[in-house]
Amino acid sequence: MRKLYLKEVEQLAKQFCACENLKDLERLNFAINRIRLLSLNPQYDVFKVPKPNGKTRLIEAPEVELKEVQKQFSNWLQCVYFLLQPKSVFGYIQRVKDVLPAKNILEHARQHLGAIYLLNVDFQDFFHQVSHTDLVRLLQRPPFRWTKKAAAILAKLFTRNGRLPMGAPTSPVLSNFAAIQLDLDMEKWAQKQGINYTRFVDDLSFSTKDQALTTAHLDQVKTICAKHQFVINPQKIKWYPPGVSKKVTGLVINETVDIDPSFYQELNRNLNRLQGLSDVNAIVNQSRQNDLYQDFKKEVQGMINFIGMIEGYGSQLFFDYRQKLKEALHVSPECLSVRWTNSQYF
Repeated sequence: MRKLYLKEVEQLAKQFCACENLKDLERLNFAINRIRLLSLNPQYDVFKVPKPNGKTRLIEAPEVELKEVQKQFSNWLQCVYFLLQPKSVFGYIQRVKDVLPAKNILEHARQHLGAIYLLNVDFQDFFHQVSHTDLVRLLQRPPFRWTKKAAAILAKLFTRNGRLPMGAPTSPVLSNFAAIQLDLDMEKWAQKQGINYTRFVDDLSFSTKDQALTTAHLDQVKTICAKHQFVINPQKIKWYPPGVSKKVTGLVINETVDIDPSFYQELNRNLNRLQGLSDVNAIVNQSRQNDLYQDFKKEVQGMINFIGMIEGYGSQLFFDYRQKLKEALHVSPECLSVRWTNSQYF
């Protein structure tokens, strides 16, 4: 979806929120029969991918037709959420041309620059905590006005095994909707306590520049989360006292926001893997690159674009990694013969 101006976002949100039943969606170019059919038995490709810490992450990727419809809904839902977003939320917020600064992971980390005390808390399986029942209720409350029947069909379209799946285009924005009241309550509490609160998807960060953050504060955070039926991961609670390097959503916050060195280590390993895959593709089938290769290439490109966002798209570091990517993707007969006679491949 192209970037919109605020006035366009407001118009689209108004149109979507005027819908009460599936028939109304035809005015927005939705195929109603397609929605009904897909909602009967939404199909997902379920698999696990390794995480840097050695564990695995469950991915529930909707099949092509379902994904297309979910993307269509996500675009409309993002417009509605943009107008309702609590100021503390920075994850999965669409960019609007005439609204700056854009909310993203960098802007989220910047909110905690200069922090003396920092506490990071994670939700446990955030998307999975939002159930089909939660969505049915959500879609019947303002700003929405869906009938119970329509809300139930849409909730089925957006869920797998009765909860939001990890991998559906609609899950991020719907999880943000589900957490709106939590964010507002947390903002109100934090303001009274003199604490800076932000949330980036499932990462909650609390910081101060004077008073210490204590277990009493954490207990109050847990109470607010429990009130809204969100569970905190006890293994992901991280305290940062004065005088130590601090991280927010993986970014190091000192006098500036910087990328953690481990990110570059992982990127360098991925570039080496990508070069090997490029060689294999050239040997096995020069005319067709398989989907796994393409997905991995996009992942590496995304990591390099992340450097550009944090360090600047004109930075030498960004330029150097763009060059490394070109080298990893370039395969010539001469280079190939040298690399594949090297003992490291055998």
